[in-house]
Amino acid sequence: MNKHASSLIGIGLAALMSAPAANASSAESRLIEALVEEGTLSRERADALLAEDAPVKRFESFDYEPTMPVVGDDIRARVNKFAIETADGKHRFGFRGRLMADAAWLENPFKTTDDERADRGDIARYGTILRRARLGALGVMYDNWEWQLEVDFRDDEVRFANAYIAYLFPQGRLAVGHFKEPFSMESSTSSRRITFIERAAPVDAYRPSRELGVMYETILPRWYAAAGLFGGDGVARDRDVSEGWSFAGRTSFAPVLDEEAGLWSHLGLSVNYRRNAYEYERSRGRERQYNPVRMRTRLGTRAVDGRMIGENDMENVRDWTTYALEAAWGTGPFSLQGEYLVQTLFRDEESRGFEGANPEVTEMESSGYYLQANWFLTGEQRNYRAFSGDFGRTSVDSPLSKGGRGAWELAARFATADSMEHHVADDRQKIDHYTFALNWYPEDDIILKFNVMYIDAERGIDPVDGGPKSWESMAYALRFQYEF
Repeated sequence: MNKHASSLIGIGLAALMSAPAANASSAESRLIEALVEEGTLSRERADALLAEDAPVKRFESFDYEPTMPVVGDDIRARVNKFAIETADGKHRFGFRGRLMADAAWLENPFKTTDDERADRGDIARYGTILRRARLGALGVMYDNWEWQLEVDFRDDEVRFANAYIAYLFPQGRLAVGHFKEPFSMESSTSSRRITFIERAAPVDAYRPSRELGVMYETILPRWYAAAGLFGGDGVARDRDVSEGWSFAGRTSFAPVLDEEAGLWSHLGLSVNYRRNAYEYERSRGRERQYNPVRMRTRLGTRAVDGRMIGENDMENVRDWTTYALEAAWGTGPFSLQGEYLVQTLFRDEESRGFEGANPEVTEMESSGYYLQANWFLTGEQRNYRAFSGDFGRTSVDSPLSKGGRGAWELAARFATADSMEHHVADDRQKIDHYTFALNWYPEDDIILKFNVMYIDAERGIDPVDGGPKSWESMAYALRFQYEF
């Protein structure tokens, strides 16, 4: 599940903090501020926890403090975060949204590995796209029930992002609905908080998506654990298909966490087992037919669309298991992050059509890793959140709205993904991806990203020209994003 979007769970944390608010530790303070950021915890309740007998300041960015309730004595509004809550704080809801607009230019759009044929594979040289356009509502009922409903309007379609309800416990929560399967540090980090325009190639290719399911996750200051059981056909329903299912688990720990010194480290492990969906009509004499499986990543931008891994789907896949190892470290404005992923897919020799789809290939393994480094030129630091094992919003020290210059960040990443064990020889693909980024944060909620990428891709083992097909190119991408 998207931990940023779902950190309403922090209401349970308030019960965990039994010490006086004035004595709250720095870790607790950071956690409370993260919950306020997501609109889960009101500013009033946060101030009460952080400073005993401190005056309530609901509108820090405004010059006035309203003294009259909006309606009667039971409701008040928090204008600065588009949220409304009852006077006792037990019921509240808010709105949020994000927009990400991308543009990209590809230096060499000819004969790419998007096609296995030696003289094919030409794609667009440049393009623009609304990568994400989301609008959502989220809230808490009776101080113990968290809910969220968020939709995405990209690609001329409307689809669910998060749609769930969760019961909050003092140190965790139990959620039911549609949300991310817990997997990988990069995947768990919201698209609003990732450093580069797109996630690293192996994470993008091999990670699970959002599904309907049930999950329990912890919320503790130094470590995180989550486990869940999920369906396998999204929110749609096909009466001819027996949908698949998966078990997903993730845990992480912060061996070093010194927030006063800005020093932290992170270790994590994820595992995901998925059983594929299938059609099965024995009454018609038909054998089991599994849904095609797609593990895909592109160029590092969607504004120019080239499929460097997973251009063609895999057939007759019964089940697969994916593992991820995570590590990260940061001190002040500098940080490092990396993950290694490996995925093994098993094909069913008894499934319909198997004999015509290279039956000698019964097992396929894909793998990849990435390494990245971040450096804030203006002294800010990444907001590492040990309680969820991911990254939150960066706080800009000198925002443009207050006459400052914003925050400036440099980053570099190497990523590789190897899917050369495909049951169709010409569909085997591999990519090495180098990315350099310059990011400008004029405000906490507004980011301009510029990525320079070098792509080195390979495909097949015996294409028509008598050898593996290879392709390389530079690519340039720009993103403007904001949230509210």
